[in-house]
Amino acid sequence: MKFRIYSILILFLVGFSSVFFANQFKKELGLNIINAKTISSLTRDIQDLKRSISLYESKELYLRSIIKSKEKQLDIITKANVTLTGYHPWSNGINSDGYPEKTATMTKPIVGRTCAISSELVNRGWLGKKIYIEGIGVFIAEDRMNVDLNGLRIDLVMGSLEEALNFGKKKNILAINLD
Repeated sequence: MKFRIYSILILFLVGFSSVFFANQFKKELGLNIINAKTISSLTRDIQDLKRSISLYESKELYLRSIIKSKEKQLDIITKANVTLTGYHPWSNGINSDGYPEKTATMTKPIVGRTCAISSELVNRGWLGKKIYIEGIGVFIAEDRMNVDLNGLRIDLVMGSLEEALNFGKKKNILAINLD
């Protein structure tokens, strides 16, 4: 009889442990499936993020190139290395057009304030603007130079023809459009 009880007990334990381990296996399988789906989803998310980062980096490079280009354009508009000379509008000497009382902007030329600019600087939008000339000071581009004069040039109004001649020609002077 003992043998029978032991046999039943062993069969019961085997059956119980089989059911128990089958349930554990089923839970484990369920968790593995969930983990696999989660890993797959996370892998797709990571790939999407990598694509987004790549697009962002491409856009950043593109925007940086645009900014650099705009900075160069801004430098062209706001800065120039010019040839600097002097003129005396009231004498019929150098750089005088015969209308000494009026500039191209219809103002009276004033020594220490008025300057004339070349056509190239007019085309850059400098006419009527405040211009800082390195080592000299701030002037207003109120007049235009003769259209036959080429290059980046600025003439400063001087108090006399002698001052204008003595001033001479200064090359490669930094000028900055302040407006």
